[in-house]
Amino acid sequence: MIGIPKCWKPIPGFAVTCALKSRKDEVEHARSVADALGLPFFVRRSRKMDAMFEMDESVLRFLVVQSDRWLLVDRDGGQLHYHPNMGYVRLGNYMRGQVDHLLDACALEEGDRVLDATLGYGGEALLCAHAVGETGVVHGVEACPELGLVVSRGLATLETQNGRINAVMRRIEVVHLGHHLEYLQQCPDNHYDVICFDPFFEHQVGDDWTMSILRTLGEHAPLTDVTLAEAKRVARKRVVVKATKWSGVLDALTITSVVGSKSGKVCYGILHIG
Repeated sequence: MIGIPKCWKPIPGFAVTCALKSRKDEVEHARSVADALGLPFFVRRSRKMDAMFEMDESVLRFLVVQSDRWLLVDRDGGQLHYHPNMGYVRLGNYMRGQVDHLLDACALEEGDRVLDATLGYGGEALLCAHAVGETGVVHGVEACPELGLVVSRGLATLETQNGRINAVMRRIEVVHLGHHLEYLQQCPDNHYDVICFDPFFEHQVGDDWTMSILRTLGEHAPLTDVTLAEAKRVARKRVVVKATKWSGVLDALTITSVVGSKSGKVCYGILHIG
């Protein structure tokens, strides 16, 4: 089924339902998605989501299969669906000739292989996929399997008004749902040209509500020297780490090569390989 990553495995506490007031064919489609994912299916009928969670206390999150998208809903009322978010804006700006500091830091070439080790919404993977072109490869790792599932589905199916960006989204493949260190330890030496990390900042930058929801789902553990050592083994050209200028994250990781605007809050540290 389109959008289900090959690495997907059923996880406890996750179930599928359909949209409120779904037609019979839509209910059956949602049931088929549950079967494909190996997850339990709960009949929605006229129940609101709080009532759905009351049906089984072991369910922590629902995948709501709607006619045009997959919606992730948790017990606290948080909801998330895929959209390119700021990646769409940044890529549009870059296509119009503006500078993007991520791409400056990565120095990507046509045909390069890239790993986005902290995929999230995939906004920065989108920029990388454009830069490496049709002959390049962009893989994503997402620590939260439910989030990675929804993002993978969106990358494979979402249609924006920009056909070029739609084509770029289709080039991104989610290859691991779990911690990035698990995946890196499985990779051979020099498997990617560039590896990118965008760990959560200590404090949220800006007031984007979508990032607030993402923060409740994502992996908050800081990058470690062990992870960076594995990344340096697996990367052929460079490892790039995103951080805020005031956080001290790059200093703690002994990263001294930095790209970013003088006035911006965010910068990219570069570990050159070789």
